[in-house]
Amino acid sequence: MLNYCKDYNELKLDLDLNLRKLKSMGYHIFIKSNPIYQNLSNDKIVIKSKKDVKNRLVISIGLHGIEGYVGHASLISFFDNILATLSDETEVVIYHGINPFGMKHFRRTNENNVDLNRNFSTNKFTSENIEYKKIEYFFTPRKYTTKKTANLGFYGTLTKLIAKYGVTALKEATLLGQKSLPNGVYYSGETYQESTRYMLSEIPKILLYIEKVVWIDLHTGYGPRYQMSIINSKYEKASTKEVIEKINYPIVLGLNAEDFYDVDGDMLENIYFIKNKLKSKCDLYATCFEFGTLGDSTRKMIESLKATVFENSTHHINQSPKFKEYSNILYKEQFLPSSEKWRVKAEKDFIQAITGIINYKQI
Repeated sequence: MLNYCKDYNELKLDLDLNLRKLKSMGYHIFIKSNPIYQNLSNDKIVIKSKKDVKNRLVISIGLHGIEGYVGHASLISFFDNILATLSDETEVVIYHGINPFGMKHFRRTNENNVDLNRNFSTNKFTSENIEYKKIEYFFTPRKYTTKKTANLGFYGTLTKLIAKYGVTALKEATLLGQKSLPNGVYYSGETYQESTRYMLSEIPKILLYIEKVVWIDLHTGYGPRYQMSIINSKYEKASTKEVIEKINYPIVLGLNAEDFYDVDGDMLENIYFIKNKLKSKCDLYATCFEFGTLGDSTRKMIESLKATVFENSTHHINQSPKFKEYSNILYKEQFLPSSEKWRVKAEKDFIQAITGIINYKQI
């Protein structure tokens, strides 16, 4: 079962404790902390291969801040159940707490309200989100008086928007990333953030002078509640059907409009972009593990949007203690499900998926 740390400080201590444990078992580990904002930093952890390195397994955690708590718990499960099974020629690189501000303050966004998985632009931030601009007022932070009036206002406005623009337009508005409302949800920013610049400097180091690279980016929120999804890049050459068969895992999606949602500034897409730019010869498989939390029905997706909108308003505008507590509960449950049943199944899915990929890529 995945066990969460209660806060950022406990998480950092738990990471240190587990790395010390691995060192005592004979693993050669190198750790480098990288300052990001004020006294917050992310960590790069390298677990050296036992023989000359030919393969590299990368695990990235906390790009979406709060989601890093499930990511960290999954990492500990990896240490306990998977690490010892890797090839002697495989090096492990972990990017832990990419967005330390979001992890510390239980937010998806960073210190500038930027969604970092919309910030890895490959077109100099020239993309426009036309649908978002149409309904920008819906995402503008506001003061709420009570839980009841907040819910009535949210659902009432949402119903009118769907009637006027349709569900597809709403999905595009909320998920494509936007740069017109800096204090709104899914803000991409207009320049690379500190965490983004750091990761962009690291990606070439991962891709050069190596035969195989498997990169797994851990997230929570999207998909069926009791089934983690594997989200492949649109640049992945193998078909989703082929990957499902090769890794023996039930849900593998492609990052495109039909299977998932189109995202501008996605980190995994940028990894492939950089690989092509470098003309790297490595065999790259970069993917996302997405732990579904609330569910994937339209009703559950609306509940997810509500939690996101309420949390964003609570962050930017002072709310009553009762509403703030209500908003925090909704938001944490969206990314850190409290259900023991969920945490048991999440670990089972994680182990099945990563084991299948390791065997598939023979690393």
